[in-house]
Amino acid sequence: MSHYIATKMGIIGFMRGLANDVANDGITANAVLPGLTNTLATAPQSEEQKRATWEQQAIKRLGEPEDVTGAVLFLTSDDAAFITEQSIVVDGGQYRIG
Repeated sequence: MSHYIATKMGIIGFMRGLANDVANDGITANAVLPGLTNTLATAPQSEEQKRATWEQQAIKRLGEPEDVTGAVLFLTSDDAAFITEQSIVVDGGQYRIG
C-alpha cells in the first residue's frame, strides 16, 4: 500500500503547488480522489478482492462512476470558484477512523 499512499499524497501536493502557480490567471486546481470504483480498470479483480476492499468502508458497496460525478461537477462549477488546493475523497468512507 505504500506506493498507493505515496501516489495519493503526491497528487495532493501537486494540486497545492499547481493552485499557487495558476491562481493569478483565475484558475483553480483541485483533485477528486475516488476509492475503488466499478470501471474497466477494476474489472480484472475478483469479486472477493473487491469485497475485501468495500467491506472496510462505511458504505458497503463498490463505488460507481456516477458516485464521483457530483464532486467533479461541483469543482468545475461556478459554485466552487473560490475553492482551490483541495482534495475531495470520494471513497465510501474507506479511510474512516475506527
